[in-house]
Amino acid sequence: MILLGFAAIGFIVGLLSGGSPRGVFHYTLKGILLPIAAYVLKAGAAFLLAPQTGAVLVALLQYGLLFLFLFVNRRRPVWPLVAFAGTLFNFLVIVLNGGCMPVSASLLSTAGERLTQLADGRIYAYRLMEATTRLSFLGDIIRIGSADRPLGFASIGDLVLGIGVGILCWQMMRAPQETEEGGLK
Repeated sequence: MILLGFAAIGFIVGLLSGGSPRGVFHYTLKGILLPIAAYVLKAGAAFLLAPQTGAVLVALLQYGLLFLFLFVNRRRPVWPLVAFAGTLFNFLVIVLNGGCMPVSASLLSTAGERLTQLADGRIYAYRLMEATTRLSFLGDIIRIGSADRPLGFASIGDLVLGIGVGILCWQMMRAPQETEEGGLK
């Protein structure tokens, strides 16, 4: 969800800085199916598996796909490096915590049932932060929205990754476009 917000900001900044939606079709993005497959893998695991079953393996496969996507696009300016940093932050905290993203209980003070589900380990690949949580500062510690009506939660990795996505979308809008004569505009 948060990544869509950063993408929208990137597209808006791209438009405001003279870009065009047509630029998206002229931007060569390699391996676009890799992040899609990573998302489908995680969503499928959450739907098909009991909570936390195979979470480390799913995280390794999911992040392997994401790192491969960033690797094949490594020659692009800026965004792959920024996105890599955010992806690495999330990968580290998840793998070091048994394949689960730790969530700060303070974010869920008004979440009632959601807090109970997290505490009981019933949300796939998420867990409540506790004293033994490793790299807790990289977990979901940021509330998006108000305390009484949060839109969601994010980690530092999510924010850094989001900046990378925003830069990618801005660059896509600014991509050179061909004119009708076949040259670059």
